[in-house]
Amino acid sequence: MVRGALGEPIREHFDVREVADAEAAWQAVLLDSSIRAVIADAIVPALRGFELLARLRASKVQRIRELPAIVLLEGGSETNSRRAAELEATALVVNASPGADIAVEMLSRLRMLVELSTTREALVESRTELDSARTVDPDTELLTVAAFDKQVEKLLSYARRALSDLALICVRVELNVAQGAANAPASIADTEQRMKLVGRALAASVRLEDLATRSDSAEFCVATQNNGMTDMLRFAARLRKVLENVDSAGPGVEVWTCIGVATLSEELRHGAAELRTQAQRRAQMAQTARSRRIMLGTSEAARASGFDPNAETGSMDIGLALALIGSGRGAEVVPHLPRLVQQLNPLLRLIRQQQNPATAAGSAPPPKK
Repeated sequence: MVRGALGEPIREHFDVREVADAEAAWQAVLLDSSIRAVIADAIVPALRGFELLARLRASKVQRIRELPAIVLLEGGSETNSRRAAELEATALVVNASPGADIAVEMLSRLRMLVELSTTREALVESRTELDSARTVDPDTELLTVAAFDKQVEKLLSYARRALSDLALICVRVELNVAQGAANAPASIADTEQRMKLVGRALAASVRLEDLATRSDSAEFCVATQNNGMTDMLRFAARLRKVLENVDSAGPGVEVWTCIGVATLSEELRHGAAELRTQAQRRAQMAQTARSRRIMLGTSEAARASGFDPNAETGSMDIGLALALIGSGRGAEVVPHLPRLVQQLNPLLRLIRQQQNPATAAGSAPPPKK
């Protein structure tokens, strides 16, 4: 929408497309992605220049929403100048008979706007390329999801050739504020920072041969070679113990985890993304049910491995029990007391032997007279 006298200098440097009104201009912008800038006439009421600018800025399409715009205004109208500024448009005051100086000024502004737009697009493209090339999240030191899936695909390919198995363990995390905690997370940003601490704890605990990623804002996935259901469940329980350590999310915050597991042996055709999605779905089921049970594919698999759904094998040991008791969470230790006593029995026997060395050594009776 450019007046003839103003359009001539622009046509010498740009391809110009003129339309009759705001509706035609809107359709042109929608259909033609090569349009780099818009010049809207707000002087002639029938052209509805401000209406076009409002539709551009309200668009859900980023390319359209961020199009540079120049609006032609009559002199002395502060209201229109303010309205142009609100719509992020460059205002250009035009007289009834615009001269060559106005045309030169409009061409200069148009060049500057197009160059700025091109530079911004190049920066966005460069940032996107850098993000896609990055393989490790610097905040958690875990693999990015894309890099994780790519590496898992390689492990799956090897596992199929070697007739071995691969397990993908998904851990969903909830942060609970301890009673009386002075450093509890008070905002979304603070909660995000705590989740990064949990991610770093996970990165420091996984083995060199395992892969780990932060798959969602409060979710982590680990891929590991599956050497049997019992060993895999113990490994998952160890991850739980690490993440539920009283200091993993910082002081004053308790970590609650829900775990789901998916294995290659369930469906050999599954790819990395499908396997991860399956594990995520099972972890979500555990979270919805508020269950401490490690969710597997079938109940038969749990029974075959000797997995107790009421208390995961290896999920509690003496060190964790003492840490929980010290942090005022002794009630969580009570269900595991029988197993803890079994773990302590060898130590207790050794202590008794050291306290009664004569009995332990089996000393001979005194000689007969």
